[in-house]
Amino acid sequence: MPSTDNNWQDRGQTSARHDWIVHRVAETGSTNIDLYSQAERGAEHHTALMADNQTAGRGRLDRTWEAKSGANLLVSLLFRNSNCDVSMCQRVVAVSAVRACRIFFDETEKNSASVKLKWPNDLLLNEKKFGGMLSVADPEQTFIVVGIGINIAWAPDYAAKLKDFATVKSFSPADLLNVMIEQIDISEKYSKDRLHDEYVSVLSTLGKLVRVELTNGKIVTGRAASLEPNGRLVVETENERYLIDTGDVVHLRDANDE
Repeated sequence: MPSTDNNWQDRGQTSARHDWIVHRVAETGSTNIDLYSQAERGAEHHTALMADNQTAGRGRLDRTWEAKSGANLLVSLLFRNSNCDVSMCQRVVAVSAVRACRIFFDETEKNSASVKLKWPNDLLLNEKKFGGMLSVADPEQTFIVVGIGINIAWAPDYAAKLKDFATVKSFSPADLLNVMIEQIDISEKYSKDRLHDEYVSVLSTLGKLVRVELTNGKIVTGRAASLEPNGRLVVETENERYLIDTGDVVHLRDANDE
């Protein structure tokens, strides 16, 4: 892993929420890198590292994650000795984040604001990205770090933010994290089948015409037909059926959307 800040536990604030230990710092390079480093040194299961600002935050495909200091939720979550692999842990966090965000809407906003997921790791608010996840495990998968960023009070022009629709206007990133942790504790008790079913129910990608750029550079355009229990996306073209483990997905408009 890249260089890390090994002193964040000494210079931040620490609190206990449910059975989680939450560390909060004003600024760091990357919460994922820092928490991974501390996991290698023995940090406990259900440790979270939250930052008001990241100077080197990254999403999938090494993309920069933009956020203004203190405006959005930037946190990494450590799962150790877990029964789930990277894909399963990411789905636990994903469905929990969706439920947590929806809690901040009243019935009026729920009718006008749709919180969904785009495979494999983006959160969508009315089909515009407002959050994303990046997961990493040690080679033996003895621990998994899931990083998540959610736009609350600020977003770049191309993205959305939660406060555009949320009924409660004064909630903070810490408030959202507290609700999300409550939801994670619930989701971790789900069977694999129930977790899969809930993930599928909030997955906006299914049924859509998509363009997928595979890691080898190949482009696949077809219909997102289903999701396998192991997390692979099934994309069907006129002549072929693809099982996709990793790829960059774009939702396309087609005649069915008109």
